[in-house]
Amino acid sequence: MKVGLLLGFGLSLMVLGGCAKQPEVRNALNDLPQWYQEPTSLGDKYAASGSAKPNKGGDLELQRIEAAAIARAELARQMELRVKDMYKRATQELGLGENQSIDHAVQYATKQVSDVTLRQSQQKKLFLDRDSGILYTLYVLDSNVADQQLKTSVKSSFNNQDALWQKFQATQAWQELDSEGKK
Repeated sequence: MKVGLLLGFGLSLMVLGGCAKQPEVRNALNDLPQWYQEPTSLGDKYAASGSAKPNKGGDLELQRIEAAAIARAELARQMELRVKDMYKRATQELGLGENQSIDHAVQYATKQVSDVTLRQSQQKKLFLDRDSGILYTLYVLDSNVADQQLKTSVKSSFNNQDALWQKFQATQAWQELDSEGKK
């Protein structure tokens, strides 16, 4: 009887313990500013965010420069982006009868290249997460300035020897990236 009572009491504790409030799972993205989560436009400006982890030297300026570089690269990708993509899939049957098996392999590769000169991009916001030490930044580029820049670059590159040379250099860089990917 005592054994049954002890088992019943232990079972009751386990059930009550299971009903206790479970700790909330923290979603780190919810703790970040909204401008970091959805940075693609800010009124009449293109917007892009970047972040950088703390470095061993604790150099906040270096961390800010790294976050700015990431944000500006994203701005450039918004303006112009060349994408090269490759997908390969192979399925092969091996063996006979009951010993037959299927091998399946998938290979996927993508490259993205952007070559844009950003004029008048500005840091708009900065946020340092006290818990992780990660620095977040938001950069903006006036859409009117960006659109005018693109129009000017298209007009100036038509039959322009410098533009043709730049296109040749960009092609060389692209081929270099291709050869690196094949190694």
